[in-house]
Amino acid sequence: MHRWIVLTVLTSSLAGLAAPAGAAGTTDPAPAAATTTVTLGGAKIDPKQPGRVRVDVSYLCTVAAEARSLTVSVEQKDPQDSSAIGFGSSRTAEKDVICDGTPQQRQFIVQSKTFNWIPDTDAVLTATVTNIGATPAAAADAKRVTLTTAP
Repeated sequence: MHRWIVLTVLTSSLAGLAAPAGAAGTTDPAPAAATTTVTLGGAKIDPKQPGRVRVDVSYLCTVAAEARSLTVSVEQKDPQDSSAIGFGSSRTAEKDVICDGTPQQRQFIVQSKTFNWIPDTDAVLTATVTNIGATPAAAADAKRVTLTTAP
């Protein structure tokens, strides 16, 4: 008899652990899907330092449980010399990426160490936000723009 009581109590306890949350009453609504997005804006060459480009970026990410980052890069081919390619990249420190579910706007300075950006010439911009622990864990945007000189 004693074994039957212990077995019944143990089985009941395990069944309670295996039951889905809220099975005994109301169910909790499903949490909203976390979304990470990034959108590139324009890019302008710094008139005082032509090796720098200012890139506008908008992004949105939810509260991150783990690592997050925001990276922006610019690549430009010299129309006069097909072998010359300017490239620069900027990455934000994790603590500077605000992931609180509200839209954020930032301006990044992307520096090319070997190349002055060429005005009125196309460049490829790329931005990536990673928000590990969210769904999806990363978002990216890329586009071709004509670099102009900032006023």
